[in-house]
Amino acid sequence: MNHDRKYKKNLFKQKQTIGIWATLGAPCLAEIIANVGFDWILFDCEHGINGPLNLIDQLNAVKSRNREIACLVRVGSNDIVEIKRVLDIGVDGIMIPMISGRADAEAAVKYCTYPPDGLRGVSGICRASDYGLREEYLIQASNEISILVQIENLDGLKNLEEIIDTEGIDGIFIGPSDLAASMGKLGSSLDKTVEDEIKKAVKLIIRKNKPAGIIALSNDGGIQRFSQGFDFVAVAHDAHFISKELYSLKSQFSNYLQQI
Repeated sequence: MNHDRKYKKNLFKQKQTIGIWATLGAPCLAEIIANVGFDWILFDCEHGINGPLNLIDQLNAVKSRNREIACLVRVGSNDIVEIKRVLDIGVDGIMIPMISGRADAEAAVKYCTYPPDGLRGVSGICRASDYGLREEYLIQASNEISILVQIENLDGLKNLEEIIDTEGIDGIFIGPSDLAASMGKLGSSLDKTVEDEIKKAVKLIIRKNKPAGIIALSNDGGIQRFSQGFDFVAVAHDAHFISKELYSLKSQFSNYLQQI
């Protein structure tokens, strides 16, 4: 396991980091990402095919190549059982989607925290505790796991300040696609009205001294987000990146072969 917990330290230091959004559930691909040396990788259990078994395979693949990279998981919902299972597997950070207000944020923190402060079910023998060999895990867990929440709708924007102020939240991640949909701009996350709301949101997050994250699907997009003040940016989505690059490669050769 990664005892250094570099990612949470980076969040507190406001260090800008780049990561990859991983949806394909492929350990070999996770290994490649780790070899390249990104700061973090997020395994998506909301819109990807990731689940408990292939998560373990991917985590092992990553840490076998690069023990410095932080492994994050986005769960499918703000659900106490799903969150518990992911945390028991052993991750550096967890992202909870569709947080719309203080009550959602407080619930997320409680689900990630052992009693008496929280509601997380206790198992001293799990992968996160090195199957019981890390006796201090139950005491240290809350200080090791980054809790990130996603703002993805108009209610989340309206209640952003109270979400930021919720004790135990380590970072705020803006979800452009769902945010656009909630604004009547389905499939148009780059629309100016959506972008204006994102800019206002990141300014508030910065003012409140909380790390801000977002996904960008291109080099230019990532640079733009960092210039706006975002601290941690997913600069590529595995399936999107592979699909785009393969399509570009095929198109180049198709055009060439038509000319000879």
